[in-house]
Amino acid sequence: MEKIRSGQSFLYREEGYTSTVIDVRMKDKVRGDYLNRALDQALQRYPYFKAKLVEKEGEFYFEMDNISMTAVKTDKSRVLGSMSTGYHLLDVTFTANKICVSFHHALCDGRGIKPFVETLIYYYCSLRYNQKLDSTGIRLAGEPLLEGETAEPFGSEFFEVDRNNVFEVSRDGYSLPENAEEKETHYRTEIVMDQSQFVAFARKNNATPAILLSILVSAGINKLHPDADKPIVCSMATDFRHEIGMDNTHKNCVGSIYLPYTEETKKMSLPEQAAMYRDIMKKQKSSDSVKASLNAQIGLYNKLDSVSGLEDKKKMMSFFNDICVNTYVISYLGQFQLESCREYIESMHLYSSGTRGFIINMISAGTTITLDILQHFESEDLINAVLSSLDEIAVDYSVTKLIPFETKKDKAYRTAGRQAERYYK
Repeated sequence: MEKIRSGQSFLYREEGYTSTVIDVRMKDKVRGDYLNRALDQALQRYPYFKAKLVEKEGEFYFEMDNISMTAVKTDKSRVLGSMSTGYHLLDVTFTANKICVSFHHALCDGRGIKPFVETLIYYYCSLRYNQKLDSTGIRLAGEPLLEGETAEPFGSEFFEVDRNNVFEVSRDGYSLPENAEEKETHYRTEIVMDQSQFVAFARKNNATPAILLSILVSAGINKLHPDADKPIVCSMATDFRHEIGMDNTHKNCVGSIYLPYTEETKKMSLPEQAAMYRDIMKKQKSSDSVKASLNAQIGLYNKLDSVSGLEDKKKMMSFFNDICVNTYVISYLGQFQLESCREYIESMHLYSSGTRGFIINMISAGTTITLDILQHFESEDLINAVLSSLDEIAVDYSVTKLIPFETKKDKAYRTAGRQAERYYK
């Protein structure tokens, strides 16, 4: 068994943690027989994803799960860690033209699951269309794991940090009034944009896709809430692997960088705003700044390890149960390495329910960039603010209405303990 470190913040949640879904929309109807063959091949390359949770005296471990994993035809989110998924923390389902890969964030982050999804879709398209597709950038069955692919980025020892080189930026963002609403139903809105248009506009203005999106969203919120008493802050989920020399690990290695939008920012031209954000991001991703951020997580995990018993650990981590980030969050999973499959893919989506606030997940795949906007309130004002900003740059897009949805919470506390009892008998 392997004790969980980097994924601990996604455990100890009240009634479990919701699964995260990468939803791949194919142009043609999905064939389950080919998908299961593709899943078998993909798991040969990523054996560490055949894991289940084991809990012993409040500590959680990964153990290899020998129950076979099968792609099931259903349009329902299934409970990870339950008997229905063979206790796995990864689940593949399909229906109509949709392939869904659901994963538990304790197992990996978005960057960690991304290569698996690329391999799965590559094999599926190869089988489904009887094509010998270009495998450039795809990890294939039979290949050895990359150096450090299963390495743990969060040991118990702190990184050495020169505090003089740590860049500090204000995280104290404007709190959206919508965030005060009680959460009952979770909603998502899907925006599918023309990738070539969006990327071309970003490059023209010296911006990356993520920077351009943050500027557009912040400007839209500023117009909607001109009386904001604090800067509008984009909290951008960021991969920190490279900065600590662990580029290949599949384990959670994500932090946040912060992009404040102020009255001074508003007066700048778009290229000037992009240049400013590039500089702020570069400073926040300096080696010392990243290590200081990760040290805060290591300190939390060390403190958690010093607490005994499941209930006391849950109490310590209870602040995560209803956390809400001000002002909003952007998570950009990046460009999927699926060029040889792009003609078969309509779009790709990323979502999970159960969180508070205003969250935008962004994915580039095939010929599209998709934005999955998640919120716990019914008002569409913020959505319309984002759409208004997209209209200003004249990018082609389609948008759905609010979609009520739910991704299931895991059964960590119901099944992991029983797994441990059997293990230790």
